[in-house]
Amino acid sequence: MTGTYTGDRIVHDADSHLMETRDWLIRYADADIRDRLRPLDLHGLEDLAEQATAAETSPEDTSAPSGEAVMAEKNWRAQGAFRAADRSRALDILGFRSQLVFSTYSHVALIDIPGIAGGIDFDPDVLYGAVRAHNRGMVDFCRDPRLLPVGWVAIDDPERAVEACAEALAMGCAAIEIPTYPVGPLSLTHPALHPVYRMLEEAGRPLVFHVGGGGPLVHRVYANNGLADQDRSVGHDTTLAELTLVGMPAPVQMAVAALIFDGVFERFPGLRCGIIEQGATWAPGFLRWLDLAPSFAPRSHGERLSMAPSEYFRRQVKLTTFPFEDVGRLIGELGPDALMFGSDYPHDEGGQDPLGRMQASLTTRTEDERDRFHRRNFEVLMGIASASSSPSARAGDDPAVSRTGETTAVLRKKALFRLLARDLAERDGLTVERHEITEELHGFVRQTGLASLEETLSWMRHEGVTDDMLRRFLEDARLVGRLAELHADRLGEETTAQLRISTARIWKGDGTHADH
Repeated sequence: MTGTYTGDRIVHDADSHLMETRDWLIRYADADIRDRLRPLDLHGLEDLAEQATAAETSPEDTSAPSGEAVMAEKNWRAQGAFRAADRSRALDILGFRSQLVFSTYSHVALIDIPGIAGGIDFDPDVLYGAVRAHNRGMVDFCRDPRLLPVGWVAIDDPERAVEACAEALAMGCAAIEIPTYPVGPLSLTHPALHPVYRMLEEAGRPLVFHVGGGGPLVHRVYANNGLADQDRSVGHDTTLAELTLVGMPAPVQMAVAALIFDGVFERFPGLRCGIIEQGATWAPGFLRWLDLAPSFAPRSHGERLSMAPSEYFRRQVKLTTFPFEDVGRLIGELGPDALMFGSDYPHDEGGQDPLGRMQASLTTRTEDERDRFHRRNFEVLMGIASASSSPSARAGDDPAVSRTGETTAVLRKKALFRLLARDLAERDGLTVERHEITEELHGFVRQTGLASLEETLSWMRHEGVTDDMLRRFLEDARLVGRLAELHADRLGEETTAQLRISTARIWKGDGTHADH
């Protein structure tokens, strides 16, 4: 349904959260490891969590609050923060078509970072048992099909990581998050972890990085700056908050750069990657750094890549923005396909009106760019089509548009045209040689931007395109060219007529007329 907060616009929320209780991970764990898991560290907010969760579920109110009122409540006090049924009611009011749902505290306990509070016993059996518990709990919370659970995969043990990824996808996780912080003995780009990326590519599920997945962003020694001694209004919390924003993109920049330079995005071109709740103001400059990096190394990995490093980022990565960023300007710098909306519901960082604040910075962008930001870029990341069957769906919500840029009606006309061309070619005795099909294949690859044979094959597997299907399509393209040459005179006349009739699409009705 269309909610009061999103209005008539279709909006997907790429960043939302479950607020766990201290015993949440333990409750979903297998019996043989429960006594080895410690309660979650809620960062000093344990009393607030206990007060909220101790309250009985409030009866459904016939006078439902506005979307703005729902968005204003934060953390465990927010509607649907930890109860699945309440989250469904919140979605009814907010109107988000779907929400990508992350945990809040559990994933921190699954990262082996020295000195971090609330961790677990990093015995592999316990670690991967906790991973299973996390993913089981996320799927259980996301019973509403509009809620898309994000699974966690620890990469400390590559063999176990592959098993955990397969299990998470089988459970129903819609995306997989891995740590941005180096854990275990191997880089996240090591070939031993390639089966994880292949699995995600083939399943059409994205790899995601979320803030916090790289551990603490600022060393606490920065808080010992002496400022509080000079000015009591300036404390260490202010310093750490400001430095956190500045340092936020560093871990994910390193992770994504490694995926690019070590050839993971080259090897798995269909692997989509989301960078969530880490802002985007840093991204334009980062793209320039990516392209400069190969010149910094005498024998660069970049020499083995078939595209400029920044092109892999543009092709496979999408980012959410913070409400306080200038989203309109960033679209101008990054292009219309990079950014997505994220509310961070029900966390404080999202503010009371994230959608309104972001829309205010989009007034200079086109309707197509705004729609991509609110809806279509998320659909590309998640590999989903628009819900055009909804009674409130607009004519532009044809699923084919978000995947191809053309409506189903146009695609049907093109298919009919190819069928008619085959019949006409057969009547005229036209045939296509094998080498001509090869030439058409090279042209097709260049036109579509497929970077290599491996990428073409990966695309074919993902879309279910058979060798015979593609061969027939390429043969049709060559036949159409032959027919155009054979019937050039008649085609010229028809083209002139088509040109004149097509002017109706841009006719301004100003009463003037001119022949050109």
